[in-house]
Amino acid sequence: MDQAGTSAFWRNGRLLAVDADLTPHELFAMDDSGSVLGRTLLMDDGLVVTSLGSEVVAFRTQLGPLAEGPWPCGDANLLGNPVVSGSGHP
Repeated sequence: MDQAGTSAFWRNGRLLAVDADLTPHELFAMDDSGSVLGRTLLMDDGLVVTSLGSEVVAFRTQLGPLAEGPWPCGDANLLGNPVVSGSGHP
């Protein structure tokens, strides 16, 4: 998720972005049949990088810098995932 609230992800052979108004945008499409999807990362200057099977692919986009805070999971581990404290759940 970038600082403007746009999320980018790979789904069914398409690189998609959904902006803060929930408007979807197709950024790229290709046949990815049989490929195993890895993580999708938002890098500097709008570069989106993902792994498909044994390939690493990068796309130049108009996305902004990575959002700050826990939601984008910038630490890439369980500690980077969002947590709601005081929810009353064990």
